[in-house]
Amino acid sequence: MTRISNILCHALLAAVLLSCSHDGLRDNGEGWLCARVYEDDALDVRIPQLRSGNDGTPVFSLTVYDAKDVRKAYLEDCSVLADNPLALPAGRYTAVVSSAETGAAAFGAPFYTGSTGFSIVSGEVANIDITAAVANTKVTVEYDDAVKDNFSSYDFTVSNGQGELVFSNSDGTADEDGWFSVTGTLSWTLSLVNNDGQKYRDLTGTLEDVKAKEHYKFRWSLETEPDGIGAGAVSIVLDDSMNEKEFTLELDPDDTSVPVISADFDYSGRVQTEAGDASSRTITVSSEDGFSSLLFTYSDPADFSSRSVELAGASEEVLSALSSAGISVSAVQESSAEATIDISSYISSLPVGRFSLGLTAIDRGNSFAEQAFDFEIISNLDAEIISAAPWAMFADVSGRWFAIEKPQGLSFQYRKSSDSVWTDYAGEISADDQSRTYGARLTGLEPGTEYSVRAVSAEDKETKEITFTTEKADSVPNMSFDAWYQDGDAWYPNADADNFWWDSANGGTKTLSIYPTTPAEEEYIYAKGEGKNAAKLQSKEAMLVGLAAGNIYTGRFIKAVMSLSNPGAELDWGVPFTSRPLALTGYYHYIPVTVNKGDYNGMSGKTDIGQVQVMLTDWSSPFRVSTADGQFVNPQTDKGIIAYGTMDLNATGSYQPFTIELEYRDTSRVPKYIVIVAAASKYGDYFTGGVGSTLYLDEFSFIYDPEALSR
Repeated sequence: MTRISNILCHALLAAVLLSCSHDGLRDNGEGWLCARVYEDDALDVRIPQLRSGNDGTPVFSLTVYDAKDVRKAYLEDCSVLADNPLALPAGRYTAVVSSAETGAAAFGAPFYTGSTGFSIVSGEVANIDITAAVANTKVTVEYDDAVKDNFSSYDFTVSNGQGELVFSNSDGTADEDGWFSVTGTLSWTLSLVNNDGQKYRDLTGTLEDVKAKEHYKFRWSLETEPDGIGAGAVSIVLDDSMNEKEFTLELDPDDTSVPVISADFDYSGRVQTEAGDASSRTITVSSEDGFSSLLFTYSDPADFSSRSVELAGASEEVLSALSSAGISVSAVQESSAEATIDISSYISSLPVGRFSLGLTAIDRGNSFAEQAFDFEIISNLDAEIISAAPWAMFADVSGRWFAIEKPQGLSFQYRKSSDSVWTDYAGEISADDQSRTYGARLTGLEPGTEYSVRAVSAEDKETKEITFTTEKADSVPNMSFDAWYQDGDAWYPNADADNFWWDSANGGTKTLSIYPTTPAEEEYIYAKGEGKNAAKLQSKEAMLVGLAAGNIYTGRFIKAVMSLSNPGAELDWGVPFTSRPLALTGYYHYIPVTVNKGDYNGMSGKTDIGQVQVMLTDWSSPFRVSTADGQFVNPQTDKGIIAYGTMDLNATGSYQPFTIELEYRDTSRVPKYIVIVAAASKYGDYFTGGVGSTLYLDEFSFIYDPEALSR
């Protein structure tokens, strides 16, 4: 440790303070501070270019904090304390000194700081000594004669993440001392150009856990000196005085191969293409030596910002992100001799304008090739149709515009394919400026009909069109519950045994002469008239199980499980159905009683609840319900359910209308089966309900028109 040549509070200050004690330095609860600053040169370096005063002595600032870390005083140059001691109230303080030079990175400019605690006693002078230590990390670099003789340019770049220095032979900074603020890491890059002008692949590295007062000495040397650089394998050794890292730079003068970049389209000039053109455009790059780097640059179609992606060794996540942008890339390993980049979808998604893509390939012999691909997207149209997703009585259509700014009057026109007159869409348009797409819902369409649709703008009408066919608006037979037939004493809600769509619990309880599901009495038919009927579901007492709930469902009863220990029934839920209704509607009249059988879900003693459920599924076969085994459909977790809706029923004084909207979990899957199930006792599957609870149902139907839902 070396004391600075001019002690800031020198001996003359004592006389000054003595005279002050008689000429104004009164004992009024204050004391005075004087300080001496020392440099800590533990790195064994001098302090170059430290800011100094008129007499050449180093300049340090002084900041004083009280016990609560509140700043109480600041002096830009603490040497003024020699003539003007600092008055402070009695108490405990901390003094912090700093050299005036700061910064993230600089040549020849270290930063010194130090602190100490002290106390001020009323009427006394506090003399303190502060050691100012280097707060930076020091970096130096040396090159041996072999490097200097064989390379015309050698640049060593060091960064702490906040600033960087380039130690270069071209500007004389190669031998400078570099000082860095401490961020915990130092990253470095060595760039070499030989005497023939060939630039080699950069060597890079990162130092972790970097602290203040550490000196990193980088020494670069050639392990062997060949006859002209490039005559063979050359080892470059780094000694950073902390540890040793070895890098091998392969230089082979006989290797004249370079990566070759080509494409299946003419890219000799700017490629002009119409917006939306999805012609094949694939870039191919090959290398005899394999790839050490394959850097691809493109404009992000979301915001047109420039993106650069390293394709050599790219992860699945990176390749997936590129695929989302319409860029398909084959996996590229170091051993790969060829790579392909399919930009067909990407180019077809671009708006009108000019765009550039770039590819830089570096092989494992450090040779490289680069190529730019310039595109100009043109169009004589404002917009075009993209897709149409038809339902039975409506279709969701989407289009896109080509210009970066949305054109005026974007909309759609549609017509039956058999008609010649177009209909202008008059509803609302939803637009996404980022993707330059817009959409609408065409309503009032006829089921099972082919339509044509096209995108239009204020300027363009004659654009390309696409066709689609609306789905069928099917129904399940006997949804009015008018048709019934008897097999013995058991009633079934179907026209006859050969047209079997609906079933109930009657098949399992007929051995007990119990029939929970029957045609309704005349007074309980909603739509009266000749041939009209309704369904009556009534929960009844049954031996062994306690309750036979009145129910009806699309499917078929299979068998009863007659067991004293575990009675139950098996039945298949679901009948073939491929349409996609939006809702089930109908009428119900419910007369519940108090639950007196079973206690599932704590229902005993409470008023019974009725229920209607509807679900569309793509099961491979009807679902086999087994009450004895506890095998039931779980609407919340069954992955085969495409759409689902349910409604609990409470007491009514007469028939009431209901609408159960279907919530579609997936609009891309086509249904195979439909399940409609209703019960006078919601928990009848668990033999819980009220004996006598009665539910009347009539005139079920499906809603396919979305406008009907809002009426």
